Amino acid sequence: MPTEDLPYPLGLRRAHDPADDNRLYGSLGDQALFEHIGLRPRIKVATSDEFRAFGGRLNAEIFAGLKKVFGEITDIEVGPTGSPASMTSAAEFATFDNRGWVPPFDDPAHFFVFRSRNAEWAGFRWHDESFRFRRASLLGFSVESALPARSSGYFQVWAVCVLRAEPGPHAWLRNVEAENFVFGDRWTAEVAFELLSVMTNVANFLGTPLRACQFMDV
Repeated sequence: MPTEDLPYPLGLRRAHDPADDNRLYGSLGDQALFEHIGLRPRIKVATSDEFRAFGGRLNAEIFAGLKKVFGEITDIEVGPTGSPASMTSAAEFATFDNRGWVPPFDDPAHFFVFRSRNAEWAGFRWHDESFRFRRASLLGFSVESALPARSSGYFQVWAVCVLRAEPGPHAWLRNVEAENFVFGDRWTAEVAFELLSVMTNVANFLGTPLRACQFMDV
């Protein structure tokens, strides 16, 4: 059934919600539902501009990592706002601001996950760029934290997709296609918590499993 007909997060309902309420969070457009995500770890910096810039660098890094990974393990479409890959237009996005705060395209907080209303597509947008892939190809995500020991630590984010008819170089045991990107050049508790929170929201939004683990590089 279309993903928009399911409760969000999947399987979760508040005790006081009406029995037939499947209200979705996010901004619902003609083609897709968009949910604002973004890494905003609670770090101590001198100004609010520094705080926003730090979060923006993290958002840019994770978007680039996800785009690279999905491009290697499944078929993706990439394009600016107004293209089929974006599943929206600048005019439609402007209307979302009437229902809640939506950061402008050039804002470092402009980072979204989206899924099509018919549940055929899923994707991410950062500033004015989007990429999408077939929702049915996604099997799940994994977030791994390497705690500091011999090094300063790091994070890895994995995406796992179904095996294609002609498997690529990242086919694993000829069962799935999986790839990861290394996120950040050092481990911090603030970023670890925020990364796991964001990827949990993404997994819930797309209705797919998320695995999380920690290890120490000893």
